[in-house]
Amino acid sequence: MNISFEDRVFGCWLGKSVGGTLGLPAEGRMERLYFSFYDPIPAVAPPNDDLELQLVWLHMLETRGATLTRDDFAMAWLEHIHYMWDEYGRCRWNLRRGIPLDNVGTFENPFGSGMGSPIRSEIWACLFAGDPSSAAHYAALDASLDHGTEGIAGEVFLAYMQSLVAHGSQLKSSISAAHEVIPSSSETAQAIGLVRSHFESSLPAWESWSQIVAQHHSDNFTHAPLNVALIVWALLYGKEDFDDTLLFAVNGGYDTDCTAATAGATLGLTLGAEGIPGRWIAPIGEEIFIGPGILGISAPRTIRELTARTMALVGKLEAKPLTRDVWNPPQAIPNEADLPGTIFMTPLGGGAPVLWSNGELPEQVKLAGGGTWDWEVTDEACRKVLCLASGGATLWIDGEKVVRCPAGLPYVPAPHRCPNGSLVEVTLLPGTHSVRVELAVQTAHQKACALLAYPNFHLCPWTAEELPAAAELAPETSNLAPMIHSDFSSKIPVFLHA
Repeated sequence: MNISFEDRVFGCWLGKSVGGTLGLPAEGRMERLYFSFYDPIPAVAPPNDDLELQLVWLHMLETRGATLTRDDFAMAWLEHIHYMWDEYGRCRWNLRRGIPLDNVGTFENPFGSGMGSPIRSEIWACLFAGDPSSAAHYAALDASLDHGTEGIAGEVFLAYMQSLVAHGSQLKSSISAAHEVIPSSSETAQAIGLVRSHFESSLPAWESWSQIVAQHHSDNFTHAPLNVALIVWALLYGKEDFDDTLLFAVNGGYDTDCTAATAGATLGLTLGAEGIPGRWIAPIGEEIFIGPGILGISAPRTIRELTARTMALVGKLEAKPLTRDVWNPPQAIPNEADLPGTIFMTPLGGGAPVLWSNGELPEQVKLAGGGTWDWEVTDEACRKVLCLASGGATLWIDGEKVVRCPAGLPYVPAPHRCPNGSLVEVTLLPGTHSVRVELAVQTAHQKACALLAYPNFHLCPWTAEELPAAAELAPETSNLAPMIHSDFSSKIPVFLHA
């Protein structure tokens, strides 16, 4: 079958839209599901970060020269991406504090292994079809702003694989080739290897799924090694049938909009737009809608326009090979004392104060069973306070107990989707307020955090000093239940991360 490259690109973006729409209502469900079609049936393809982030890169590529650097991505994050979710929020927080770009993706980022980067591989594959090393280079550069090794490995694997299929290579051999370029020691490589071995030994699909989940489950449903493995699982067991592949992807659970969107995009690159059954396209059409977290870009209005603009960029960006340096980047150690948002926390029992800003508690504090610090409040405003610890914790403000987090809660340190019992909303008068966290266990390596956030869930400093480049996501967008509105003209849906 002779498929034009333009039709593959069109199929890629169309499959991305279809898969993201199918998977969105099930996002975060961590069990086997039983979808057979859209449920509910949508009237449009709702906004989704899987596509929106790549529209930011499209805008960036159209307004930059033939090279891209981390500085270009950092500028795009601060100017155009106003998400607060997981690694996205941490990326913005670290950039706003001035963390060096070499380790902005890994510094105090509990979501460095999340799906936020693997979901944005397609633009690099389309721009470098048949040059998988260059596609992987830019995927790695992209992912390094908000991820560590596992998040980078996921995007590199997918961009490499998709670059090959976009040029006409067989899907199965492309998966094999891409598997070879990511570190064998990574959980992502091991999870992909497990899927491939299951498929080669003819293990039934759902028996394979059970073993993948048993070995790579995480409290965080966006954990990239598991979700990338589920994408490969859907692609292999779907055997290039669009319906079967997408339904495997969504019915495997976890980060379903991501797995289904990436599977759909990959089959679009493999089969072209003509290989996507019309029943998937009819309800949503080709329009593109952008949510309130993306600002200041010239976004395409339709999939066809996105295809044309993607095609126009082919050959503009300088080819660059993937190198081993991506897995061992130079780490610039930040001098936290000089960074905005830094405070001192005193371990319980009177230990020496330690530097801290917002998030995972210092090891000295964990070992002491807790700590105290001052919160400088400049205005009478509402704030969200998260206190979460695997062994249990209690947080006090001015001697009043405000959070009592029981032991054993899922450890998802994100204000917008933390477990019940770990988050409280408070309003304090201007002034200095004392905060105390008490941990139920005393060990340096436990998981324990304290987070301060604005009403719109963006991270907020405990200091009187505000940080530059504040996000502009409006507070009313903090209704985070996944939903698809039939009357899209009156409401914009807002969704969980990734």
